Order: sequence, then structure tokens, then C-alpha cells
Amino acid sequence: MIWLKVLQHMRQALFIMVILVFSAVIIGCAHESAKIKPAQELYDEAVQLAKKGKVDKSAEAFMQVRTYYPGHELARRSLLRTGDLYFDHNEYELALKNYEEFRLLYPTETDAGYCLYRIGMCHYKQMSTFDRDQSETMKAVQSLEAFLRTYPNSPYCKEAQEKLKDARSTLAKHAVYVGKFYLKKGDPKAACNRFQSVKKQYPDSDPGDDIDSLIAKACTSSIPAPK
Repeated sequence: MIWLKVLQHMRQALFIMVILVFSAVIIGCAHESAKIKPAQELYDEAVQLAKKGKVDKSAEAFMQVRTYYPGHELARRSLLRTGDLYFDHNEYELALKNYEEFRLLYPTETDAGYCLYRIGMCHYKQMSTFDRDQSETMKAVQSLEAFLRTYPNSPYCKEAQEKLKDARSTLAKHAVYVGKFYLKKGDPKAACNRFQSVKKQYPDSDPGDDIDSLIAKACTSSIPAPK
């Protein structure tokens, strides 16, 4: 009988402990919820931090809007503003990720076109000179062409066309640079093919040299001499 009473007391004590712990958790959660600021307040803080040039803190505040209010209109705007924030501070890789995420989450939104334009600009801003790797240049061309093809009436088309022309000229100059390298190394056939591809692929671009003269020089040299 004594052991039975002890067991009953232990069960009661355990039950009371569980209730207390559960209550503490509920109160704690309610307390934390009370600390979360309204979406508009968080968003406004992020905007003000951006104006002061506090990039990391601004990006963190925009992320709080998205975290606490994922279905809110301000969550969408926060993602876009984060991309612009990084872009304006030359953080093009981070900007690129935000613009790409926006297009993934909101493909039918009007701003999706703007994001594609900015994606092209992120690659454009990271282009190397014509004598170096052209990976970013090619990505810029692909993105800007896709933008102009998909959003022909966008107010950003004029600038996109200018940057596309510049990027294509860089690719043309790179191809000429490689062709000259082949010519210098005594491989006129490879140089001829490279120069001809420039004239075919970039007819409206400035390759920086007289492409016809280069073709004549390389292609004539590549013709086997008659026996």
C-alpha cells in the first residue's frame, strides 16, 4: 500500500512537471512572437539601412521580412530589393543569386523581366578583357539576348542592346586574339577558321582589326602550295 501511494505521488509530480514545462514553452513562444516587428516596420528599417550603406544589416532585415512573413507582398519586394542592394554595391554574385531566386519564385510577375535584365548585367559587370576567359561574357550575351527576345517592350531594352553589342564585340576581339595566336604559332589553317567564324558570327561587331585582311592573310597561307 505504501509503495502504491508513493507511485501515485510520483505520477502526480511528473504530471505537474510536464504541465509546467509545457506552459513555459508556450509562454516563451508567445514572448518571442511578441518581439517580431510588423512586416512594414521591418521593411522600412531595411530600406533605411540600405540608404546608409549598411549592406549586411539591410540584407538581414530584408531576410527577416521574408522569414516571418513569407506570403506577404513585402516578402517579394524584399527579395527584389536585396538583389538591387547587392548590385548597387558591386556584389554581383550575391545580386545574381537573388535575381535568379526571384525569377524562380515569381516567374509571372512583371519584375521577373527586370530580374532577367539584371542577371545579364551581373554577368556583364564581371566580364574580363578580350585576352582573358570569356565565360562571363558569354553568359551576359545569352542572358541579354533572352531578355530582349522575351521582353521586347521593356524600358530596359535600349541599355540591354548597348551592353549586348559591347559584349559581342568583346567575344569577336577574343576570337581575333586567338586567331592571331594561331597565326604566330605557324598554324594558318586554325587562324583562318577562327577569323572566318568571327566574320560569320559577329558581322555587326567591332573586332578591333580589319577582319578581311586577316582572313586573306591566314587563309591564303593555309592553302597548300602546288606541287
